[in-house]
Amino acid sequence: MNADHDTVLSDALRSIDAARRRAFLTVAAGWLATFGALAWFAYVLNTSDSLKRALAAAVVALVLAVSVAAFAVMRYVAQMTRRILRAIEAAMTPPPPPRA
Repeated sequence: MNADHDTVLSDALRSIDAARRRAFLTVAAGWLATFGALAWFAYVLNTSDSLKRALAAAVVALVLAVSVAAFAVMRYVAQMTRRILRAIEAAMTPPPPPRA
């Protein structure tokens, strides 16, 4: 019984670590894509006279920047929510009885 409990706990911890790694890789890929899109936008502005191409590059760069920022805000709100819920839970638990 104790070994099963340890196995379940270690599996849960591994899945949490994997989710954190995926979230970090998602943010890193988003930032890289955003910087790449901004570099492409700067390249298009300097090398092309096409307004349509410049507008497309600007839209791609803005969409990526907004999506990365929204993901960062979502992660921050989730983290703060967890902290607040832990604080509420700690405040709701009764204090330990005094030792005599």
